[in-house]
Amino acid sequence: MLGPRRGGETLHSIAARRICAGLVECAAFPATVLIMAVCGPPCDPAGLEQRLARLDALLAAHDWLWRPLPFRTPRPDWTGRLPALAAEVLALDDADVARLAGDDGALIGLAARHLPALGELAGLVALPQQAAAEPAPHAHLSRDIPGRKLAQIGHFAAAVAAPVAPVVEWCAGKGHLGRWLAASRGAEVLSLDHDPALCAAGASLAGLARPGVQRFVQADALAAHTGRLLAGRHVVALHACGDLHRALIEGAVSAGAAAVDVAPCCYPRTVAAHHRPLSGTPGLRVQRDDLRLAVADSVTAPPREIRLRMREAAWKLGFVALRRRVTEDHAYRSFRPVPQSWLKADFATFCRQLAAREGVALPASLPWGEFEAAGLRRNAEVMRLSLPRLAFRRALEVWLVLDAALYLGRHGYAVEVLQFCRRAETPRNLMIRARRQAA
Repeated sequence: MLGPRRGGETLHSIAARRICAGLVECAAFPATVLIMAVCGPPCDPAGLEQRLARLDALLAAHDWLWRPLPFRTPRPDWTGRLPALAAEVLALDDADVARLAGDDGALIGLAARHLPALGELAGLVALPQQAAAEPAPHAHLSRDIPGRKLAQIGHFAAAVAAPVAPVVEWCAGKGHLGRWLAASRGAEVLSLDHDPALCAAGASLAGLARPGVQRFVQADALAAHTGRLLAGRHVVALHACGDLHRALIEGAVSAGAAAVDVAPCCYPRTVAAHHRPLSGTPGLRVQRDDLRLAVADSVTAPPREIRLRMREAAWKLGFVALRRRVTEDHAYRSFRPVPQSWLKADFATFCRQLAAREGVALPASLPWGEFEAAGLRRNAEVMRLSLPRLAFRRALEVWLVLDAALYLGRHGYAVEVLQFCRRAETPRNLMIRARRQAA
């Protein structure tokens, strides 16, 4: 049952918007260690390390709950270990699934009812939030920047406050953030991106705004020599993905950047199969696939994208049921991403295309409706059985960000960690502010 509609979406699709990013292959601590508000004193490395250590311990002790993927395993082992929790989530209606999937606090509360030690997560992931966004310095900036990105930049710029040195905008795209800082602070900005078309478009926009204040350079952010551009500069990056934000942080330390303001993003986008903590402190061993949990939310995805994700998940699960029937092979086999065009046809066509690609011989006649319905049922179960692991998504993300912040803190920076905007603007709303201290 899809459930009642709310604002044009079913409750099932609302839940999907909040949860399905993690389903389809490819959430009270001593005051001395709380992350300080943006207006408060910087965090000391010892406080960061204590908080990181507690997250590390809780994640490691409960990895049996958050590592298994219900998409791959119909009944993860934890369902036998915590049968009451499994029964509770499987009994949820669509409205409750939607509510829980979008509320990290409620997810932690759900898990903590069955594992009381997890109640500590709520305090460990709590971070101060930037009070308000600043308005666009010029009307033309509002016209040139898409709506949600405009709001994100307004919040991020407010958290940056006054640049302490000439600015380098890392992985700049068209340089919207750099152009904002140039216009509002009079800052000298060097915007860096690897795409020549984006650099050219950004340079054109910069010329219309304040000629000569913002310059563009085409460069590979992952190249070792690019880090030299950061020496003595104030580096900003709004949503640098995976290896790109790691390269920024390591490059800033190596080159001696004056300041770093970075909002990390897309943690799984890394060439390394095994995650390497920057600070070297955490004991938790994390694989690249595990990092998908840290981004297993899609609160800002448009409804059409959500519907396609849901269809892809359900149809893949339907194909799994079909393949097991046809081949009598019950081992899980992963899928490469499928072309979006496949999702525009019907289920039978999708399965024939996928079977051809996967080398599965299908009989001429099959009960397609039966397998499609099986996929829909399995997807509903997957959404519910994924809720306990989603209770750890924010914890894993904060663990990643605190590790990076601690690395900067140990290399002579005064560091703060905060939410620069509400999650409704972007679920990747964590920001590291670092200022190099005088030797």
